[in-house]
Amino acid sequence: MKNAIILAAGKSNRFAPFTYEKPKGLFIVKGEVLIERQIEQLIEAGIEEILIVVGYMKEKFFYLEQKYKQVKLIVNNTYGKYGNIYSLYVAKAYLKNTFICCADHYFISNPFIDNNSDNISYRAATYYSKKFREFSIDYTDAKVISGCYIGGHDKMAMIGHAYFNERFSNKLRNLLEKEINDFGVANMFWEEFFAIHIKDLTLYMKEYDYDKILEFDSIDELRRFDSDFLLNVDSEIVENICSKLNCHPNDIYDISIIQAGLTNVSFKFTVDRTEYVYRHPGGTAGNLIDRKTELYTQNKAKEMGLDKSFIYMDPSGWKLSYYVQDIVKCDFINNHSQLKKGMEYLRKTHTIPISDDVKIFDNVEEGKKLWKIASSTKGNIFKEFKDLIDKVDMVNEYLKEERKKYNIQMVVSHNDVYEPNFIATKNGDLYLIDWEYAGIMDPANDICSIITRYEYNEEIKEKLIKEYYGRDLTDLEHRHVMGQSIINAFYWVSWGMYKGSLGEEDGFFLLPSYRYLVNNIDKVIESYKEM
Repeated sequence: MKNAIILAAGKSNRFAPFTYEKPKGLFIVKGEVLIERQIEQLIEAGIEEILIVVGYMKEKFFYLEQKYKQVKLIVNNTYGKYGNIYSLYVAKAYLKNTFICCADHYFISNPFIDNNSDNISYRAATYYSKKFREFSIDYTDAKVISGCYIGGHDKMAMIGHAYFNERFSNKLRNLLEKEINDFGVANMFWEEFFAIHIKDLTLYMKEYDYDKILEFDSIDELRRFDSDFLLNVDSEIVENICSKLNCHPNDIYDISIIQAGLTNVSFKFTVDRTEYVYRHPGGTAGNLIDRKTELYTQNKAKEMGLDKSFIYMDPSGWKLSYYVQDIVKCDFINNHSQLKKGMEYLRKTHTIPISDDVKIFDNVEEGKKLWKIASSTKGNIFKEFKDLIDKVDMVNEYLKEERKKYNIQMVVSHNDVYEPNFIATKNGDLYLIDWEYAGIMDPANDICSIITRYEYNEEIKEKLIKEYYGRDLTDLEHRHVMGQSIINAFYWVSWGMYKGSLGEEDGFFLLPSYRYLVNNIDKVIESYKEM
């Protein structure tokens, strides 16, 4: 009796942004759900046991157990950390006479109905005359695979499914159980693991015509095969774009990711020869972002000429903008005209009228919320960093007293000011983008957001501060900026702790912000005590 294991745990980043809504295996291609087409081909071939290893958005596959009595799901919660060899490992108990498939394969004709009367283990392969990223192989006259390499050209490429007989499966299972915890093994593709043990695992090459087995590597490649893909993708992203640009799904082309941001993913696309950017909010953004505040400040930024690229933002968080052409690097340290205009933008930001739609952004309060979430995976970090947090609280109290004593008014602030959030162009235009962290804050906080996240020397920090104020600071003003910089650094350390606790990118500034905090906090406290 044969069974099948379908690997469906991965995220398929090359198909973003649509994989932010559903896994690639659930895409509709030519009227059929990819994984359902494969399941039905397996059932047609008489396969009565189909194991599907799920991970990313696993709940979206749950319905398959109700729809097909042959299907059983297996969960791989390490899909973001390890390679697909680990998906085979979690399904190792089911390895016998087994077809190994991927959820996004598209077989023109059913490859599981074959005459493999000798019950040999094989890997489907196709000859590619062009350069490719798949695994390439060498093989003997008897078509036994003798070499396996990542990428190649003008060679046979591993494309499609594989079949392991029981003898092969038993050897593979024993090797996996013995070596899965060895350094680097869990990060491999199963083909890499096979290559290491190629002398112990006999796998034949089974050739298929170039156009019989398809593995779509990009959205454009999929659309060439199915011109109506965007019509059937069931994507809110496509619906949103069409509703605002009054276009048809097939008018959207040249889709490409331009930034997997700190809390979002953004992609570029073209409609009617105009390039746009669509921002899709990330799954963890709700813990960080107040969308009501962002919407208010983003609209004001457009009105005031701070972000002329902005078109529309929905209260749920998705945003549509024009793609800015002729972009050049924003470099405040070496380009004085950029720095001057950037600081002008900050001062203009601080004139945005305060509204009930704008929340107060308290660095310390917001930071502690993030520490609390991070503690669920990082242990009791409040206890570990108690002395540092106590000092931050002390500085925060000094700042509150200082604002009250000297009537320092809170203002609408961007609160995420650093070079990546400025777009500069060849003709000297500047755009201040990404208003997600905006809120009512101390006016010094925006300039502090720059100096606490880069490891600048004192000369550069003083240059940036002076450029923002447009003059030399009084001793009181300078002490206040330094005090604000401490609680600003605390927030970005907290932010990095939080993102790291989720296993996500924690930005380049976690360590620089921490260094800034510990290297300056005692000096700031001493300056307040002297006052």
